[in-house]
Amino acid sequence: MFKRSNVQMFKRWVVLSLLTLLVAAGTVVSADEPKAIGLKAARFTLEDQYQQRWVWKDHWQGKPTVVVVSDWKGSDYLEAWTLPLTERFKDRVQFVAIADLSLTQESPSFMQSTLQSTLRDRFRESYKNSILLDWKGRVCDYYRVRDGLPNVLYIDAEGVVRLHTWGSGKDDHVKAFAEALEKLL
Repeated sequence: MFKRSNVQMFKRWVVLSLLTLLVAAGTVVSADEPKAIGLKAARFTLEDQYQQRWVWKDHWQGKPTVVVVSDWKGSDYLEAWTLPLTERFKDRVQFVAIADLSLTQESPSFMQSTLQSTLRDRFRESYKNSILLDWKGRVCDYYRVRDGLPNVLYIDAEGVVRLHTWGSGKDDHVKAFAEALEKLL
């Protein structure tokens, strides 16, 4: 009886240890997610909040471009990135903002058009500049966008992603991105 109890405790310990290792390994992998660096620019057509169609090849192809992408959770941090970057680089790069609205796809299909209309209205009220609306998240998925924080990418004139970062826009992080961008221009 004593031996069987020890064997069962040992098995539980092994199982718990393995589970702990798997959770820890998953955390390490997710913290080191791949960036979009080296990817070719996505060829896309998206509408903005004013229902104007924007096509990558017509507006940004062949031009150095900073792409700022965020879902609703990261939207509070957007200005920490966009204000200093546009001020410093407005005459040298194009800027495009994309909203990841793929979460809306989880709502029932009969609510999709109402939800999209409501969100368009909110974007029109909140932003004067065009924000491209990625309803299905295809562009965001392609660029390996991280949820919950703004993602900032630099795509060079040849159409290759050269920089990709994400974060809440702390001064030192924005400064490091700006310095790296400066070196590439």
